[in-house]
Amino acid sequence: MVSQWKKILVLAILAVVLYGGCNTQSILWAESVLRKDNPNFAMTPNFCYMFANLAYMTFRYQLAIDITERNLKEFPYSSSAENAEFRRAVCYEKLGRYDMAIQHYEDFLIDHPKSSRYQSIENKLAKLKALHQEM
Repeated sequence: MVSQWKKILVLAILAVVLYGGCNTQSILWAESVLRKDNPNFAMTPNFCYMFANLAYMTFRYQLAIDITERNLKEFPYSSSAENAEFRRAVCYEKLGRYDMAIQHYEDFLIDHPKSSRYQSIENKLAKLKALHQEM
C-alpha cells in the first residue's frame, strides 16, 4: 500500500513539474519533496538526477550545477553520477567560468580514466586552456 502511494506521489510530482512549464520553482519544489520528504524512496536519486538534467536541458546552467552538487554529495554512487560530473563541467563552460570548467574536466578525467568521453574531454581541455590564457 505504501509503495503504491509513493509511486502515485512521484507521478503527481512529475506531472506538476511538467505542467508548471518546468520552471525553476517547480523543479526546486519537486526536488525538495523527494530529497527531504522521501529520502528512502528507491527512485529518489534517479529523480533528483533527472531534475538536474531537466535544468541543464532548459539552459538553466547554474540551477543544474546547484542540483548536481547536492546529488553528487548525497548520491555519489548512483549510476547517473558520471554523467552528472561531466554535465557540471559543461555547465561551467557554458556560463563562461572556464577556470571551474577546466578544474571539473580535469577531475572527471582523473575519476573516470576509462570513460568513452576521455579523448574528447582531453581535446576540449586543451582548447579551454588556450582560450582561458587568451583572456
